[in-house]
Amino acid sequence: MPQDPLPDPTFKDPSEEHLAIDESTNAGRIDTYGVSLIEAPDLSRGPRVNEPDDGLLKSNHQRWQFVHTVTVSFAVVLLQMAQGILLARLLGAVGRGEYATSVLYMQMLLYVGLLGGIEVVCRRAADASIEKLSLRRAALWLGLTTGAITTLICVALCLTALPAEKRYLMPMAIVCSLSIVGQHVMLIMTAVDRGSGAFGAYNVRRIIAAAAFPALLLVTASTFEINLEITCWLFVAASLISMAACLSGVDSPFRRESEPSVPTLLKEGRPYAFSMIATDLFERLDLLLVLWLVPLLQQGFYAAMVPVVYPLTVIPNTLGLFLFNAGANRRQKLSTQDIHRILGSSIAIQSAITVVFWLLIGPVVRFLYGDEFAPAVEFAMWLAPVSAIKGILQGLDSYVKGRGRPLAPIRCRIAAAFVMLVVTWLLIDQQGAIAVAIAALVGQLVCLVWLSAIVYSDVHNAAPPAVSNDRPRE
Repeated sequence: MPQDPLPDPTFKDPSEEHLAIDESTNAGRIDTYGVSLIEAPDLSRGPRVNEPDDGLLKSNHQRWQFVHTVTVSFAVVLLQMAQGILLARLLGAVGRGEYATSVLYMQMLLYVGLLGGIEVVCRRAADASIEKLSLRRAALWLGLTTGAITTLICVALCLTALPAEKRYLMPMAIVCSLSIVGQHVMLIMTAVDRGSGAFGAYNVRRIIAAAAFPALLLVTASTFEINLEITCWLFVAASLISMAACLSGVDSPFRRESEPSVPTLLKEGRPYAFSMIATDLFERLDLLLVLWLVPLLQQGFYAAMVPVVYPLTVIPNTLGLFLFNAGANRRQKLSTQDIHRILGSSIAIQSAITVVFWLLIGPVVRFLYGDEFAPAVEFAMWLAPVSAIKGILQGLDSYVKGRGRPLAPIRCRIAAAFVMLVVTWLLIDQQGAIAVAIAALVGQLVCLVWLSAIVYSDVHNAAPPAVSNDRPRE
């Protein structure tokens, strides 16, 4: 699904990464990229009259929005899981590994290549004085620009940076890179819906984007035998469908006036782009290690289990929508007790869900994926806590971004990536492919401790959040 899809000024949604198309994008980061279910205040103009109520999820309206968003996100995640099952059943374990190789560089560059565009458009859309159709056209041009640039970089990597034994997949990897333009347009244009509070349209477009790829797979499989080549071209077609859904209702999208200009948006998005580079490359480092260190069969098992653990990210990920607003609120800041409550409840809920997941995953994988994928259960057991922690981290990230500090977590991600590389190097000979999953868990734990310390320190020493036209604080 155009996934993995996925957006707070840096918060991502598994269900969107997934608006981005492929389900193995960890995507699948709730693409909230920094804007809210509740309209974020325009910090450059001071508090607004219609600014949300103080506090976090303390009004009935906020609670209803949270529940509704979690429900939609679960629906999208279920579509992604269905997509993963289809791919596994249609391609087999080795074919699933080939597909994972073909989409890897596209996945790694998808959000990095947005260059902060989602966050910037979200913030602008939250300003009621801005004309939304003009902003939609600007978002379209920004998506076309970042998509074209990212596609060229992705093609270059496909040509030069595939392992020798997997280089025969280069043509299909290049085909998959052609989906980036459509996904960028979709992700940035839906940021207008999020920022302006048009969540009805936003959720409809999310569902269309999530359903396009599995629907195409089902229709095609009923007529033809599915192979890797057909799958990759359907992947590209799904990205165009999601892009077309975003152009609906935009009068003369390529000819009429757009505002602001693409250079202006790129300049404003620069700090968030730096943060996204560190965050996204760290989150996908395990997939890169699997590409280079693991045979196709094991890579297929690993990739097939990535969407299986998506549901573990949904609840804390959605909470990040509100944490971003809480961080950006100039009238009332969160207290240390609030962070105790939020972090403690998140860890407790994620731990309980992970235990239930461990108890059920073996029979579920054998039933849905078939006996061929029974060895993949071991990967799912390790990836479950990775995904659970990842959801919490995305929520904490959202708070930090709301405080105007998009650069604060960068050192944390760099250090965690280094730890992942060391753990993989120490364990790969004894543990094989499982070493990468173990390393991913250790890296997420490092991030959880470090980022929690950043949040507690910020709450203890809280100053008003950085305004939008200030240089973000580190």
